[in-house]
Amino acid sequence: MPSVWRWRLADRIAPDRRTVHAMISRWLDDDHHADRKPWSWTLVRGDADRAIDIALLDDTLVDRLITGAEAYRQSSMATPIRQVAVATWPQLAGSPAQTHWTMEFLSPVTFRRGQAFLPWPAPSSVFGSLRSSWRLFGAPHVGDVTLDLKLDPIVVSAMKGESQTERVVLRRSTAAHDRPTQLMVTGFTGSMRYAVDGAIDPSAVASLVALAPYAGVGAYTTWGFGAVRNLGYGK
Repeated sequence: MPSVWRWRLADRIAPDRRTVHAMISRWLDDDHHADRKPWSWTLVRGDADRAIDIALLDDTLVDRLITGAEAYRQSSMATPIRQVAVATWPQLAGSPAQTHWTMEFLSPVTFRRGQAFLPWPAPSSVFGSLRSSWRLFGAPHVGDVTLDLKLDPIVVSAMKGESQTERVVLRRSTAAHDRPTQLMVTGFTGSMRYAVDGAIDPSAVASLVALAPYAGVGAYTTWGFGAVRNLGYGK
């Protein structure tokens, strides 16, 4: 079942994207080059910016996460990892239908188009990302979420925030080279209010909204991008 785990990093662990990504990848990745992965993370603001939230969509990863974090804890001053949120897939699928809701993007949300990074959390991009996560990682007995986004049935009714550009350093290895690659990633941070404005099943939308804090949205969620908190719903 989807869950979120909070872990305060040891002082010797740098809370930068590359370090945290590499550390968690060693614990959880079966295929490091997979386009989508059943985990994501974000830095928790406050607490001297030393805590991270790690979200899992596959409960078979829980033991691996706990084992990895405990090994680091024993060799450093990190605190024990603890669960801060959990939901079953049936609970997500049974979320109350609403017609509008607000998402807060806690870390920059970005979307890839070719070699470009786009910071606009358009409804089709946000809910298309969540729909893909549901279809890839959702429990089979719960079934698919049917949501046709071609006619833009969801609109933005309010927004508050800003876009920002961040330099991300990756390490790309080939047979001939092992060198860092720099990417300039532009993402949006702030809140977006979405509303139904078309003939769609609001219960399907509600399921995806409920999934968002566990899945993250957009590109590079395993690098700390696209973390979401749901701020409210309404009819």
